[in-house]
Amino acid sequence: MTTMAERKPRSWPSILGTQKERATEAFRRLEDMTRLISDWVWETDSTGELTYVSERIIDRLGMHPIQVIGKRLNQIGSFASQGGTTESEPDLMRPFRDAGFEATGHDGKLRHFAVSGLPRFDQGSGAFVGATGIAKDVTELIRVERANVRLADAIEVLSGYFALYDEDDRLVISNARFREFNKEFRDAARPGGKFADLLQQEVEHGRYPEARGIEESWIRDRLARRKETGGPFELEVAGGRWLYVDEERLPDGGTVMMARNITDLKRAMTALEESAIHHREFAANVAHKLRTPLAVLRTSLDRLGKGDEIIALKREVDVFARMIEQLLTLTRYEHLLISADMTADLQKIAVDVISSFAPIAIREGRMLELEGPEVPIMIHGDAGALEHMIRNLIENAVKYSARGSSVRVILEQNPPTIIVVDQGRGIAPENRTQLFEKFSRTDRRGAGAGLGLNVVKTIADAHGAEITVGDHPAGGAEFTLKFPVFDRDGDGSFSF
Repeated sequence: MTTMAERKPRSWPSILGTQKERATEAFRRLEDMTRLISDWVWETDSTGELTYVSERIIDRLGMHPIQVIGKRLNQIGSFASQGGTTESEPDLMRPFRDAGFEATGHDGKLRHFAVSGLPRFDQGSGAFVGATGIAKDVTELIRVERANVRLADAIEVLSGYFALYDEDDRLVISNARFREFNKEFRDAARPGGKFADLLQQEVEHGRYPEARGIEESWIRDRLARRKETGGPFELEVAGGRWLYVDEERLPDGGTVMMARNITDLKRAMTALEESAIHHREFAANVAHKLRTPLAVLRTSLDRLGKGDEIIALKREVDVFARMIEQLLTLTRYEHLLISADMTADLQKIAVDVISSFAPIAIREGRMLELEGPEVPIMIHGDAGALEHMIRNLIENAVKYSARGSSVRVILEQNPPTIIVVDQGRGIAPENRTQLFEKFSRTDRRGAGAGLGLNVVKTIADAHGAEITVGDHPAGGAEFTLKFPVFDRDGDGSFSF
């Protein structure tokens, strides 16, 4: 008995009926399938001319099958490699797959196809009778691939270090600068390598000076920072080099890391800071050296009597002495840093300054008025510097107010604001832009060194305050200083 395994395979008809009926039904199904699939189906005769093209060619190229019947494939478009090089038509007598093919559609846009084909041979004679195949639209795929190539090329030539890690913190792609920087850690710095492994090897080889002696805790903190992606930071590496590192988390959980070598910038900043320190020390030393002879000169002038020439000399010496004091103040506050824990009460400072300056103002024939809430107005700031600033503003207002007039100091709580209003002639709009420059004397109503308002601007900038000057509706100049709102949560942030 013949077993099941020994029986020859048999082709069972998928459609019942006569041969003609089965052929008709099979053709109908083929037509339906060619409408359903996204590729367009084609067929040629033995000369390579198209004898059949499915209607999908209308969707892809805007051509009706009737328009292309009788043509060869290379008369519709051209075969080309992925690089765009034109190639000859494939040998239709041999099977081929995914040959590159380009054709311009009815809308004038170039579309890309992957063409595959199978030859057909006569069952009796074995003669070649034509080929049948499909053309798959790969335009979008080609566009994405080319975009990826351009992106990869752009990443490769970046002047900084670039690395992309996946959600498991394994390297996906990096550029040449990153690979060169980590060439001694090749296994950990190649695609698939974990960032934690690379960091461990870097620390073991002493790449990061600040990690020496605390390697485990430093690695733990570095990985925690990377997980939080808390913004850019500076990182010192061996050899006195510095990197500016920026790590950002992607929506899929991956991490993109970019870094730049800022060693030259750090050196320039250090040199600039040292130069500024030397400048401040020099200015302070000169001012201190001048104080004593000026005091002696003033005393000597007092002994000479009260003649007009003596009074004029005294006035010039007083201006010079005032300029020296302002220079000392300026060098003290030019690089003022306000730490997060420093607070000051604007209301108390204003009261103290007005109380101490009132006798001088009265002697000059002016009155001082303080308006505003009698409650603390807290800001982040240096009380000593703010006292200098407010005193300079009031002194400036008194100097340029008419005798018998009042200088008003107005306080506002939200946002913290101090306004100083005099009853002088005001300041012309064309002079306001240079009003706060060093040694600026745009207003010639009185003698001055031209440093008082520059000191005010310097201290205001250090506190993040906005300073404006204008005319008061009732006459006179109005100086307004608006400070950042006090951060009661203590996170060190300011807001206007």
